[in-house]
Amino acid sequence: MSTHNSGIDSSTWETNPGGFGPGEASEIVGNTNAVSERDRQAHARAESERRAAEDDRERASGVGVSPTLDHELGQRLNEGPLKGIKRNAAAARKVEHRLDEEREELLNLAAGQRDGELLAAAWEAAEAKKAVPSIMVAAQEFDRTAIPTTHPIARHGQFEERMRAHHANANRETVLAAWSDVEQVLGEESTSILDESVRTYRTLVDATGEVDNAAAVIADGRPDVLDAFTIWPTLVERWREVQCVRQWLALVENNGFDPTYPERLIRTDAQMIEREVWRSQFVGQVGVEIAHVDTPEAALQWFADKTIETGAHA
Repeated sequence: MSTHNSGIDSSTWETNPGGFGPGEASEIVGNTNAVSERDRQAHARAESERRAAEDDRERASGVGVSPTLDHELGQRLNEGPLKGIKRNAAAARKVEHRLDEEREELLNLAAGQRDGELLAAAWEAAEAKKAVPSIMVAAQEFDRTAIPTTHPIARHGQFEERMRAHHANANRETVLAAWSDVEQVLGEESTSILDESVRTYRTLVDATGEVDNAAAVIADGRPDVLDAFTIWPTLVERWREVQCVRQWLALVENNGFDPTYPERLIRTDAQMIEREVWRSQFVGQVGVEIAHVDTPEAALQWFADKTIETGAHA
């Protein structure tokens, strides 16, 4: 059917949207574009503010630092003082396997399942002219004692929930029991890092004025400067790992492990706890003096500067 025959004039569709005149249509399009642009800008501002807030939170608790044992130091601890966590996980897997087995076993049970067996035994006895054993009473007893009164899947879920809560509590108890041993490892690691960081920092700063100027290090060429340039990043990473463990320990102590996912920590008030742990490494220093110290590298530089300034590491 043609538009002419239908009585619809499409000649002004491009220039007359919505039945308005050209001037009115232009004003509406312009207003719509303005609204869209305002929405876009508002969204961009909100996203920028969200990212800035995240950055502020991260700086307050150490950029790149989070409560985790997923690093070399964490592996050492998991294989040493915290090896009980692996034992807990192994025990949980065994219990889960047994629960799964019994769930399937119970799902396969049904009322009357022994009827044939009991009738056959009765028939055999009768043929042998012996006393006929119980049939219906034995069958009822089996149905009463063996058939689940709660659906096996629901019961399995209840046991699994309680087992996970027990696993989470066992993990926290394991960490608390090993606390002094973990603290000893952290203390030895921290002392080693801080002592070496001052020497390394001084070597680099005396030679090049900074710690990350590869061109200046190469131009200098001295072996001790080259060694210091290689060692410095490893010290920064080791210090990051120490702070990660310290934050992890604080969350274990304050919150514990999630009873739904026993390998995870409860995150309640995590940001506040992480911030307090990060600041605690700057003993006696507050406010603006450490406001810019928001990375493990900045923390080591701050410590080395303070040590050299006071002559404590001559």
